Amino acid sequence: MGLITAALLLACGTPASTASALAPGRLSVSGAQVLDPSRNPIVLRGYNWGQWGTVQPQDPGDNAAAGANSVRIPLRWWGVWKDGVDSRDPDAPGHIDPDHLKVLDQTIAQASSNHLWITLFVDSNYGQGAGDRPDNFWTNPEMKQQFVEVWQFLVRRYLRTPYIGAFEILPEPNPAGVSDDGVREFYDSIIPVIRAIDRRTPVVVGPNDNYNLNRLPAAHTTVDSNVIYTGNYFIFDNALSRIPDILDFQRRFDAPVWINQVGIPSGNTDSKPKARSVLRAFNDNGIGWAWWTYRISGTNPDTHGIYYLDAADPDHWLVKKDWLALVNGFLPQT
Repeated sequence: MGLITAALLLACGTPASTASALAPGRLSVSGAQVLDPSRNPIVLRGYNWGQWGTVQPQDPGDNAAAGANSVRIPLRWWGVWKDGVDSRDPDAPGHIDPDHLKVLDQTIAQASSNHLWITLFVDSNYGQGAGDRPDNFWTNPEMKQQFVEVWQFLVRRYLRTPYIGAFEILPEPNPAGVSDDGVREFYDSIIPVIRAIDRRTPVVVGPNDNYNLNRLPAAHTTVDSNVIYTGNYFIFDNALSRIPDILDFQRRFDAPVWINQVGIPSGNTDSKPKARSVLRAFNDNGIGWAWWTYRISGTNPDTHGIYYLDAADPDHWLVKKDWLALVNGFLPQT
């Protein structure tokens, strides 16, 4: 609708400067900081809505009320997941199943209307080379081209949608036999495609080996400076061991790091102290993060997820109140 409105204004003689003023505010990168549209530093904190199709109408408002200023939203495309999750339709516009596109539109609209900065990611466990799959974006030029066209379609579609915060190109790359340089070159080949359509919205890239933070320096790109770097921070033993890697990267490259997924299975006796120590370290050091995950489409209360499904009633969600309070306690922006 934004594109249509702009076109009508121009056709009716509205000056181009007025039409360009309709463009919504965007985040930007300055050194190791992410800036809001007013050029003030912002630390992105919030949840992953990472389980496809699980978002409930109250979630955006609840997240915002808790202090979140951002959310990470998926489109899953070309992979093996639960039934009904893969969005790939090679014959549809953008190679995206129309019903899935409606869900994505609705989810983005819900987040945008609640002023949550959206990181949109396109996940492809086939394309990323998960499980040593030999048919991936590095070995299959036809599928890589389709993936590029997915991004062209999405960037155009949301060009004038408010609160589009960043485009995370492909999470957790792990193609067998491909070097760290080869993964960076893959991102470097797609960034200009996005920039040809949208020069303002930051892109998000991360390192090889499933976003391994120990390999973060190899992900640094010189093709664009409006880039946010990321990695996984699933919490294991030595919970704080990767904080120095993040801070060293930021100092060395003068570039921001935002953690796309931080989380821990909730059933372990030491899960809460570890989670608190990591989230506190992130906040103390100005590192943005998205908790994995808000809702999980499973019935096990001891795994990831703030909300999980009731085994006795598949239409009913159960909440881990103690975990909700824990994560929310690190959200308020100060």
